[in-house]
Amino acid sequence: MKLHEIEVHARNHAASREFYRDVLGLNLAHERDPGLMVFGAGHRGVDFDVSERHTGQVSVSFLVADVDAFAGRLRDKGVSFEGPVDTHLEMRAISLHDPDGLRIEIQSPTAASPDWLKKMTEDD
Repeated sequence: MKLHEIEVHARNHAASREFYRDVLGLNLAHERDPGLMVFGAGHRGVDFDVSERHTGQVSVSFLVADVDAFAGRLRDKGVSFEGPVDTHLEMRAISLHDPDGLRIEIQSPTAASPDWLKKMTEDD
């Protein structure tokens, strides 16, 4: 499992773009999907994202080779989660909350995901 992204769920997309890009100076790497901005985080393979999906929250996402297998291990441990669902970049994901209520997402690329994303899980 690898840290993949930290996602801030913003109420005002334009204000967030201005703050993270223009004030903090982060490199805006992707803004093609509606309601999603991906900034470089300074570490290869780790993104800092701003989205409109769950306003007012922060998510931490991890990348695994097979989210369905990971979900099976969680089920075996009696852990509750949502998904798997199809998500951005043709990934599949589950979500759950840590003991303090922080949203955690576990994602995996699919055959339709970009090659660079699939390569990120090769040594899992």
